[in-house]
Amino acid sequence: MSAPDDRPQFCPWCGTPVDYEHHRHTPRYEVLAEKARAEGVDLPQLPPRVRDLLAGDGFVTSCCGCRTISHVVVHRAH
Repeated sequence: MSAPDDRPQFCPWCGTPVDYEHHRHTPRYEVLAEKARAEGVDLPQLPPRVRDLLAGDGFVTSCCGCRTISHVVVHRAH
């Protein structure tokens, strides 16, 4: 049995059914850690479970209903 498709199915702005595509997502904690390292601050690593929870999967779509491009990050609780 295959895993269910976890892609969002509707435009978050107008509710029109849309087809999302996977999109590379850099978790915010990685961006902040990189900025801190650039300033000479060494932050402790987040526990793997927390990293997995915050990372999520990124998706992008364009909506024909409201003509908006949306980037959505889906987070999963373990």
